[in-house]
Amino acid sequence: MESDELAEIEKVDSADVRSFWTMVLLTVQNAFNDKAAQLFLILLGVQLAMTHEDALKIAPTLSMIILLPFILFSPLAGWISDRYSKTWVLRGGALLQMLVLGLIVWALSQRLFTLAIVGFGLLALQSTLLSPAKKGIIKEMMGSERLGFASGVMEVTAVLAICAGQIVSGFWFNSRFRSAESVWEAVYWPLVLLFICSIPAFLLSFTIKYYPSPSKRPFKMSVLWEHIGQMKDVVGDSKLRLSALAIAFFWFVGGFINIVALQVGGTGGVMSFGKDLAILLAYASGGMILGGAVASLSSRRSIELGLVPIGGLLMVVGCIGTAYVHTTSHWFGPWLGFTGFGAAIFLVPLNAHLQDVLDEKKRGKVLAGANLLDGLAGASAVGLQYGLTKMGLSIEQQFIVLAVLCLGVTIYALKLLPQHFVRFTLLTVLRVFYRQKVMHAERLPKDGGVLIVPNHVSYIDAFILTSASRRPIRFLMYDSYFKKSGVLRWFVKFFDTVPISERRAKQAIQLAADAVQAGGVVCIFPEGQLTRTGCMNEIKRGFEMIARKAKCPVVPVYMDGLWGSIFSFEREKFLKKRPYRLPYGVTVVWGEPIPYQEATAVAVRRELSLLNAEAFSQRDLLKDPAGIISKGKVRLCHGAVAVLESLRQSALAEDEKTRFHRVYNALQISDLHAICRGDVIAFRVDELGDLVATLALVLPIVDRLGVVLLDGSESADELKRLHQQFQIKSYFGKEALNEQIKAAGIENTELYVLDGNDVGNGRFPVRTWHGIVVAMSMRHPAIVTSTNVFQAGWKEGAWGRVLPGHFVDPGNGPSTIYLCDSKTETYQGNVDAEGFLLR
Repeated sequence: MESDELAEIEKVDSADVRSFWTMVLLTVQNAFNDKAAQLFLILLGVQLAMTHEDALKIAPTLSMIILLPFILFSPLAGWISDRYSKTWVLRGGALLQMLVLGLIVWALSQRLFTLAIVGFGLLALQSTLLSPAKKGIIKEMMGSERLGFASGVMEVTAVLAICAGQIVSGFWFNSRFRSAESVWEAVYWPLVLLFICSIPAFLLSFTIKYYPSPSKRPFKMSVLWEHIGQMKDVVGDSKLRLSALAIAFFWFVGGFINIVALQVGGTGGVMSFGKDLAILLAYASGGMILGGAVASLSSRRSIELGLVPIGGLLMVVGCIGTAYVHTTSHWFGPWLGFTGFGAAIFLVPLNAHLQDVLDEKKRGKVLAGANLLDGLAGASAVGLQYGLTKMGLSIEQQFIVLAVLCLGVTIYALKLLPQHFVRFTLLTVLRVFYRQKVMHAERLPKDGGVLIVPNHVSYIDAFILTSASRRPIRFLMYDSYFKKSGVLRWFVKFFDTVPISERRAKQAIQLAADAVQAGGVVCIFPEGQLTRTGCMNEIKRGFEMIARKAKCPVVPVYMDGLWGSIFSFEREKFLKKRPYRLPYGVTVVWGEPIPYQEATAVAVRRELSLLNAEAFSQRDLLKDPAGIISKGKVRLCHGAVAVLESLRQSALAEDEKTRFHRVYNALQISDLHAICRGDVIAFRVDELGDLVATLALVLPIVDRLGVVLLDGSESADELKRLHQQFQIKSYFGKEALNEQIKAAGIENTELYVLDGNDVGNGRFPVRTWHGIVVAMSMRHPAIVTSTNVFQAGWKEGAWGRVLPGHFVDPGNGPSTIYLCDSKTETYQGNVDAEGFLLR
């Protein structure tokens, strides 16, 4: 589905953003140089090996050399990251890489393979020392709101650079090996180029903003063997354990795939080793890059832990697919890529979650402990693969073993994250059918207890709100739902809804207040029921007592665009109807927090009305009113085409503001229970005055109505014939039209009388003002379920309900109604608690 970004997110300084993208660039350069240099040295070692068996042992041996620094020096890396500015750690890492690459180049020039391998290990040490600072600084740069996206970008670009380094070096080595005088010559000049590229990277590191150290912990020798303590910090903390262990499993899978790629790439002979390895790594890395991109985009609003089980399931499928094709098959690489795709989706939200929950003062220490876990997991992968090979298991059989391990981890993740998984799955399905625009999301406080009070239009309002919120929401629900059997009972318990009782009001208020005081976001629908008229119902006062008991802010939020969806009461029924369009456009607007002392029903209704007007003005059809009027088609059932065209030309000749008001007002009327899309409506054009173009032209365009145009010359028999032939649903006009209908003997129809005096017997007054419909009466909506409460469509002594999209400001005296989102067109009148405009 197409889904808009949160309109406004946490403010981040431009220097922070520039520093983040500079760090991304440095990470790409660092990872590319590291992996390219390391693979060149692995390929050099393979070519220098005396036998094929020795060649196969070199890759695992050098892989262990890469992992050893993570295992041995993670505590030191964590201390450095916490003790010193992470900015200087990044600069030091860039300098160290430049020096190490220079050492490797000199070793190659002297044909000193052992010294080159020392440089190989030092590159791994440099990565170890850099990793905690690189991960730990992201939150300082981008904040919590963007952490999921930023962490995903870092992971994707790092994996891209790692794989690109390996792929490029594989093809590069293969090309040079065929033409160079010796294998030493084949690797020397590429390493010289990598060394040269590291110099501008070091200079670029000085453009990163300075971030002070959060800790002043002095160095002690015990820092060097803090492994056990770091492991306890990670594994012993329930908030960190899942993420750290799961991330380590990702590196286990990645290490396994890498070793397998090295072994399979070597089966084609020494001349094609580099090329074959590069192709396999291209598939694996391509899958990881695509998976990382998908996960990053899915986490752009918040950290989506629901992706973790999905990524695990995809890894299982990928491993099974890889196991069922031979290593020589052209399908082996794609299945390897699919496994990498699942692995990246598995990793991205876990990395973001781990960074988000860390205490800033010991972030480096904990990340170093996580790196230690990653190193141990990578070493375990090398050991497992070597052991399985020694047992005589083929590569295909080894992937069956890996699939079983992935399945076990996925089941465990589902057990720990069922709500996240179901929530993400449901919201993903929801976003296929609903295109959301979220406005002012930053108004929801980042932490602390909050009571949110939205309007209530459809059965999926809770999911719309959940999708639009940066924080998880607990919903209040009557305890009768908890007593039901089947899926509904499981559902309300599963999502931690707060049970309240209609009969025990005090207990319900206390339970709700307790949930807010616990620091969560709790939602109560203050109308107490779904609207069946399209307009807001009376705001009940129960939320006031909850807010005062919890002493929490109240945040109003308005959902616009849901009327007409299959989950609303439009067309006089819930669910059993076809959607008008897919995806369905919905705008969610968050209001400013109201202090609990000021959060009254009147204040909340005012804010919801203001948010409604703001949301309504964002509708797509309002972007080009002239285009709607000029190109819109009208289904003319009876009447002169020339009359419609005359109305069209007159409307197009009006000023831009008037055209905007016509489309706006027509959309408002179409959002009422009074008219359903596709109805056939009769208009007495000579009685509509300034509203004739709005009602007889624009309303039929936006609501796809059938139109019968009347001019007063129709006889009683002709009007009765038209009524029966076209099944006219309702009429718009004044008293003369009312007399025509009576003379024709037409009964059981609805007549909307512009500025009429009485109501009832099928007559519904419509209040107009300066060519705009302000309020309309309509039939009472049906009661279709046992939980439906009566809602009035009309009321004695009232013009009708104020149309949605008008902002009603109650003030201290008569209400001021700001018409069609305008500050100049206003109407003064008394509006009651149900939204009726009184005469």
